[in-house]
Amino acid sequence: MFTIVICPNCGKNTPEGKFCEHCGASVQTTQTFQQAPPAAQPVYTQQPAAPKTEKNLAAAAILSFVFAGAGQVYNGQLGKGIGFLIGLIVTSWIPIVPIIVWIYGIYDAYTTAQKMNKGEIPFLATSTGTLIGFIIVEIIIAVVFFLFLMAIIMGSTPSYYY
Repeated sequence: MFTIVICPNCGKNTPEGKFCEHCGASVQTTQTFQQAPPAAQPVYTQQPAAPKTEKNLAAAAILSFVFAGAGQVYNGQLGKGIGFLIGLIVTSWIPIVPIIVWIYGIYDAYTTAQKMNKGEIPFLATSTGTLIGFIIVEIIIAVVFFLFLMAIIMGSTPSYYY
């Protein structure tokens, strides 16, 4: 900060001293004002990057464990999630194969989330609505599948009438 004074002759601001810079009049007065130095040019700094959200590896694996393909949907890969669900349904008639598809789905969800966190593959945002919708559809499919199996079992057993 520096001190300036108002010239009693011309009324302009002038730095503190004995004479006005503008008109040369004596400026020896007791009235002084504090003024901030002129503003410096703005300094533009690079804004910090927005914090990168990461995929929760456990969430991806647990979702795939409970609902086939849901871990893939959590990772933002809806098509892949639907593929795992269809693969599980189609192979459900073949012994052991559905278990292999299910286990591979868990492994894939976990490793895909891990690769996204490391930046090895593009990060895809999770759509909570899509994930919830996928889980609801999967529950409906499971209920229909269960009712279908119950109908087959009930139809194949002989009725006993007294």
